[in-house]
Amino acid sequence: MAVALLTQVSSNGVPLSSLSPLPISNPPLPFKPKPRFLSTNPNRPPNLTIARAESRPNDSTTPSPPLEANETVFVGEESVPLEGVIQFDKPDLTSQLSKWGRVAVLAGGDVLALLLFSAIGRFSHGFPVLDVETLRTADPFIAGWFLGAYFLGGYGEDGRGMNGFSKALIASAKSWGVGIPLGLVIRAVTSGRIPPTNFVLVTMGSTAVVLIGWRALLFAIFSSDKSQKNDVYRRGSPFELLELLTSLVRRW
Repeated sequence: MAVALLTQVSSNGVPLSSLSPLPISNPPLPFKPKPRFLSTNPNRPPNLTIARAESRPNDSTTPSPPLEANETVFVGEESVPLEGVIQFDKPDLTSQLSKWGRVAVLAGGDVLALLLFSAIGRFSHGFPVLDVETLRTADPFIAGWFLGAYFLGGYGEDGRGMNGFSKALIASAKSWGVGIPLGLVIRAVTSGRIPPTNFVLVTMGSTAVVLIGWRALLFAIFSSDKSQKNDVYRRGSPFELLELLTSLVRRW
């Protein structure tokens, strides 16, 4: 078309040099929108927004739901059950009542045993039994017994018979061996005179019979469930030991 146009112009007698060139328009540049969130000032630092940790749904700080009493806990990457590895018995209200109930029974029986010792002693000397002096005679021995039993485990797990019959008798004997001599010392201090030797020997023998004897009878009749449970655990089969070792290996 350009050749035909030049031919037509030249045929009309117009020189080609007098013709001005056609204006050629530049093609439009592609439009680049400015960013909306970035500042045009190069010296101004960009604004940063820090997201809060609570906004992430899978955050590690999210509290886990509480475990039920009989729910099995899984540990490790392979979710190895914790059952069979370590178990703790949480103290509940029933165990606390059972504990303090045993302490109350033992303390009451000990006081009655010492009152019986005092009553027998006064009766053997021809004094009235149902008298306030019977309680006053037993007072220093009651105080010495409770002090010795408190510090030597007379009312602890061994003294309550929780760990077997033999340990209960040993705890009672230790409490007697310290508490009754301490009661004799208290009696000597409060009365102002040292008791004779025969009185000391009779007191030690009589209190051993009434205190250790009644406790031995109580522990023989009412055996502890915990000692029976420990006996069952000691009679476990070798397969249970193998299962425990396997669970430990899988855990680590």
